[in-house]
Amino acid sequence: MRLKGVQDRDGGWLVRIVFGLLRLKSGSVPEPMRIYAYVPSILRAFGGLARTIRKPGTLPGRLKGLAMYWTARTVQCSY
Repeated sequence: MRLKGVQDRDGGWLVRIVFGLLRLKSGSVPEPMRIYAYVPSILRAFGGLARTIRKPGTLPGRLKGLAMYWTARTVQCSY
């Protein structure tokens, strides 16, 4: 059984704000974020992790690129 993601009208205020920001930034809401939205604390934790990873100076750019490449290769993602 697969979970259906939280729809825009079904989420609370936090979910609606996060979805709006995601839509502004990338044009759409990724399906994993809709699944994380079932438990807003997970959604907040994932957002904090993403902010920390993207923060300049946390990791060298080449290391970030290498980590992204190997992760995508490991999970067989084509991007």
